[in-house]
Amino acid sequence: MVDSVTPAQSLGIRPDTGVDVSSALQTALDRLGAAGGGVLKLEPGRYVLDRPLFVSDSNVVLRGAGKGKTILYFSRPLRESLDGGGNNWSWTGGQIFFIARERLAKSFANDFAAELSECFLWGSTLAAVAPATRGADVLFVDSTADLTAGEMVALEVDNPSNYRLLKEMAGNIGGANTYDWARYGARIATPTAFEDLQAWRWPVKVIEILSPRSVRIEQPLRISIHRETPARLRELGPTIHDSGVEGLTIENKLIPQTAHNLHPGSNGVCFQAVYDCWAKDVHVLNADVAFGLTGAKSCTMSGISAGGRSLHHFVACRILAHDNLIEDFHLEDFTVPAVRGSVLHGLNLEGLSSGNVYRRGLMETGLFDTHRQLPFENLRTDITVTNKDAGVGGAGDAGPYFGCRIVHWGIRVTNDKNLGMEVSDVAPASLTAGITGLTSPGSGGLDKPSAHGSFTGDIESESLGFGTDLGQGSDLLDLQRAIAAV
Repeated sequence: MVDSVTPAQSLGIRPDTGVDVSSALQTALDRLGAAGGGVLKLEPGRYVLDRPLFVSDSNVVLRGAGKGKTILYFSRPLRESLDGGGNNWSWTGGQIFFIARERLAKSFANDFAAELSECFLWGSTLAAVAPATRGADVLFVDSTADLTAGEMVALEVDNPSNYRLLKEMAGNIGGANTYDWARYGARIATPTAFEDLQAWRWPVKVIEILSPRSVRIEQPLRISIHRETPARLRELGPTIHDSGVEGLTIENKLIPQTAHNLHPGSNGVCFQAVYDCWAKDVHVLNADVAFGLTGAKSCTMSGISAGGRSLHHFVACRILAHDNLIEDFHLEDFTVPAVRGSVLHGLNLEGLSSGNVYRRGLMETGLFDTHRQLPFENLRTDITVTNKDAGVGGAGDAGPYFGCRIVHWGIRVTNDKNLGMEVSDVAPASLTAGITGLTSPGSGGLDKPSAHGSFTGDIESESLGFGTDLGQGSDLLDLQRAIAAV
């Protein structure tokens, strides 16, 4: 149904009128969803919107004529237009917001609070899962009676009070045993963890029922499952998939930037608790959060960019966001600089998120941000960055900056600033390779003991080819695909 194209002009929605078209566009998107999907095509020109647009159905695409050609001008931030959310729009929500209706209702009920549920509305248990080793793609279960080949489910792994799961995500290094999880990792450690982090949940597709007690999953296990970390497969719950936005500029009304975490929600695109969705050829101006991935799975952002007034987050990849691809991106230097008391983050990772890839990008400002909460097995590769005017985030009780298998590969720093770039001194069981533009290795202070953002002792990480330009080998994802075709 995505091949079915409806011109917005055929519905009386025209650009350059100065009249608010948000209700008409929302109605058109909802009708496409009710009909099974399709493309709503916007002609070149400027459209004025007083409220955000929600894409709450699968197979629905909003398509413009290209960046700078189709412009959606949003006259109010989310705090005003939705009359709620407080300061939580500082890290989530979008003027174009991909989210299931049930998830949206729950978020409104919680006032979009980060410590409460933000991810999928997980459903019933389908099967208990036996212990298994990382890398396995066959799971042994108590019964396959409730499982269906081709179904996306959630693998849920308990986060016990002995920190066994967190130690696994830290690479089982020695320092993970002595880290004071209760004091410095309270937001991710049971029993005080945020609601979404009281277990690790990873959406994954069941591709084959092998026997009455075994299944094959589409991706190999990212962590080992132990007797101390009981696991199960659950229904994913209400969600949407295969919807996207393409070929347009989101321009927020230019209002003064606020201090850190007081932002009203002049945001761009957000994917929350959805999978296989995308943003392509989208530019965002005057944002607080330009692009957001909150509990999203296997979403793709390609050809995205942001500029105008200084922002808070370029891309926020947070709270159990897994296997998302952000590529061919550009963060412009800002025409309106940051105000005192604000903080710029660049390419963010946090909240036990894993499998995410940032590649082939240009950052004229910002940095590689971590907000602690043990993000693990993520890749940043083939990126040129002017590492300036920005800082990393995360509360002092949010745990280590990184989990294991963090890879920075083929990174070009233009201004000899280390912060967040070369992470072999702070990310456990991780790799920095082929980084140029720095005088010496090191994360720029993220490893200092007083921050409690790393682990003591040997963290079993490596820095290879320091100062070596990897040239055509700068994109690790391309290299991996060449070795093992996908």
